[in-house]
Formats: sequence, structure tokens, C-alpha cells
Amino acid sequence: INERREVAKKMERDKATRERFQRLLSPGLAEMVVSGELQVEKGGESRVATVLFVDIRGFTAMSENTPADEVLQMLNEYFETVVEIVFRHEGTVDKFIGDAMMVIWGAPIAHGDDPVRAVKAALEIQLALERFNQNRGDQGKHLLNVGIGINTGSLVAGYIGSSRTMSYSVIGDTVNTASRLCDAAEKGQTLITEYTWPFVENRFDAVELKPVYAKGKHDPLKVYQVVGEKVERGSSGRQMVRD
Repeated sequence: INERREVAKKMERDKATRERFQRLLSPGLAEMVVSGELQVEKGGESRVATVLFVDIRGFTAMSENTPADEVLQMLNEYFETVVEIVFRHEGTVDKFIGDAMMVIWGAPIAHGDDPVRAVKAALEIQLALERFNQNRGDQGKHLLNVGIGINTGSLVAGYIGSSRTMSYSVIGDTVNTASRLCDAAEKGQTLITEYTWPFVENRFDAVELKPVYAKGKHDPLKVYQVVGEKVERGSSGRQMVRD
């Protein structure tokens, strides 16, 4: 009886853990946490990670002229689209802030190409919004345009809160800089810092823009606008986009 009771308790704990992390991580990473293969402990650890912020341009004005239930439905559909792309590239959803979203690559699990994954996800988000807007335009609804900012650097990552209100998050200047860059991005723009660029310059085409003066920064940031993936030609002469 005691053994069955312990098994039942463990199943309940695993279920709660799975549900908690499935809101943050792709299904594969969530299962790694449940199985114990991936440890997410309380407290912080220093990591190098890539942080992405994306938010909707003109959202406040749009909200003022649109019924609240329609705005909420639009946000839910939009976030469903964006989160699916993020999880496909194994990013971690840190938080939603109104119409903005913060995503991390490199914590709690790191890949050798985290900056590339972040930029690929950003380009896919912009592309997905084109299709998203086509459907909204056909229905006579407001179109959505987003700005995206990406930065790479050192930060502190960890599990913050209690067992009931747990949140995995990252803090540090790297995060703040990514947020400032997102603020500077115009609709349809994906901006990356000079700290992300060296990791992705062989994979993407970008245009260097005027330096951005970010709040809290003494020196201006060198900024690049990503315009697409580099295209290679195969032996047949056909163009191919790198995976």
C-alpha cells in the first residue's frame, strides 16, 4: 500500500512539474526536466545566452479602438504562432509582458548554435506574421507588425519563486540591452547587437545601422538589421538556403 501511495505521489509531482515547464519549454525539454535528465535548481548560475524580445508596434493605439475581447483573441492567436516557432528552435519562453514576449536560448539548456537559433526564429516570426496578416486583412481586421531585438552575453539564470509559483528567468545587462534594442526596432525589423553578430555573420545577411544609444549605456551600441539567411548555390547551380 505504501509503495502504491509513493508511486501515486510521484506521478502527481511529475504531472505538476510537466505542466509547469510545458508553459516555458518545448515538449522535449520539459520531459527532460521531469525525467531528471535536465536539472533546474533554485538559485542562480552564470551563463552565456542569447535573449530575444519581440513586441507589437502600435499596440496601444490598436487596443483603444478595438473591443477588449477581440484584442485578447488576437493576442492569443498571435502568441500561439510565435511560441510554436520558439519551441521549434528549442528556445525558452521567459515571460509575456503585455503584447511583448521574452525568449532565451542558452538557458536552462545550451546548444552550440544558440545565437543562430534565435535569429532563425526571429526571421520565421516575421514571415509567419505575413501569413497571419493576410488572414486578418481578408477579415478586415487590424494588421500586426512587430519589432525584434536580440543580444548575446553573460547573465544569471535560475529558478525564482516557490514550488507553487515557480518561474525560470534570467537577469543582467544582456537582458536589458536586448530589451532596449527591441524598443529601437521599427515594424518588421529584426535587430541584433555587435555581440550577437560574430556568432551569426556566416549564416545571415545583415545591414549595419546607425549606432543606438540605449538607456543606461554610456557608449552607443553597434547594431545590425538582419535581412535574411545567406543563400548558397548547389552543384546544379540551384539556390539553396542553409539549414
